[in-house]
Amino acid sequence: MKYYLKEEFLKDKNIKNAGNKARNDVEEIVKKEGFSPLLLTVEDWYKMSTIKAQQHKSKALAQAFSRLKSGDQLLIQFPMLHHSFFTTCLVKKLQARGVKVYFIIHDLEVLRYVNLNTVPLKHKIRVQLQESSLLKVADGLIAHNPIMKSVLVNKGISEQKIVSLGIFDYLIPDFQEKEELSKDQPIIVAGNLAQEKAGYLYDLPSSPAYNLYGVGFDETRKLANQEYFGSFLPDELPAALSGGFGLVWDGDSSETCSGVFGEYLRYNNSHKASLYLAAGFPLVVWKQSALSSFVLENQCGIVVESLHDLAQVIEQLTQNDYQKLLKNVRSVGQKIRKGNYLHTALSQYEF
Repeated sequence: MKYYLKEEFLKDKNIKNAGNKARNDVEEIVKKEGFSPLLLTVEDWYKMSTIKAQQHKSKALAQAFSRLKSGDQLLIQFPMLHHSFFTTCLVKKLQARGVKVYFIIHDLEVLRYVNLNTVPLKHKIRVQLQESSLLKVADGLIAHNPIMKSVLVNKGISEQKIVSLGIFDYLIPDFQEKEELSKDQPIIVAGNLAQEKAGYLYDLPSSPAYNLYGVGFDETRKLANQEYFGSFLPDELPAALSGGFGLVWDGDSSETCSGVFGEYLRYNNSHKASLYLAAGFPLVVWKQSALSSFVLENQCGIVVESLHDLAQVIEQLTQNDYQKLLKNVRSVGQKIRKGNYLHTALSQYEF
């Protein structure tokens, strides 16, 4: 039997898991692939002491694992919501009983979380130990892209175990194709617009114009070339977006992607890239980001070193060039909306 680990809180589960579009889409896709849910239910361990929380999560995971039999296969989304110090040990015991365990990576905190100055040293050490130990015992890993794959190989994980996803899927119920898109429409920025994640928004050149969607934006600092539309639920957001390109950019500077979140773009596939493509918009990405390879190979957007170059790059783009981008975006977007990228990645294992 094929299973995926479905992690829930017994109390307040809707609040804890609200808006987790990427994980919810993975569940929907793997269910269509014939995976059944293996339910892991916990109490609200945030209110417990550290020791009790670890014990509670470990016991709950052991109970869930006890339902698996030799020959079964389990897919786990990583990082786990209810990880404990004992998870690696429990996975090893599961494998000793003849169960194969696979992970699909959403984030590698060792590349992001541990670089934040606000994170205590003991937490950084814990994240590094937990990530490296757990991923090393996996029977298979689905990484974002070849660059993330190479990072994992450098950390001692067998290259043969790792498959590159390419880009995240993004399911859109009742999708409606955008009409009359133009390269001269504003640039779309969607997601977390808070200063620590998107400080560059307050340091943009006077052109092009930008349409902003999300939480955390300081409207008192809104620039003349910005329009803020508020925040939307994940399934409602694609229809609400309006513009000519979708921007994937992080950090404090419009000159380059900088800081912890900006540097993380060198390795990860931002989920908002999938949102834009699924909704029908070509991408604008940082030239040094991992996503730039996907964009160039699929000809579904443009890459720039600095947002100060963007106006000129768009100006030099002909309408015919833009129509070619839109054609390629329609092809890639259709695959993303159908879950084809995860389907292809899973097909490389013996599920």
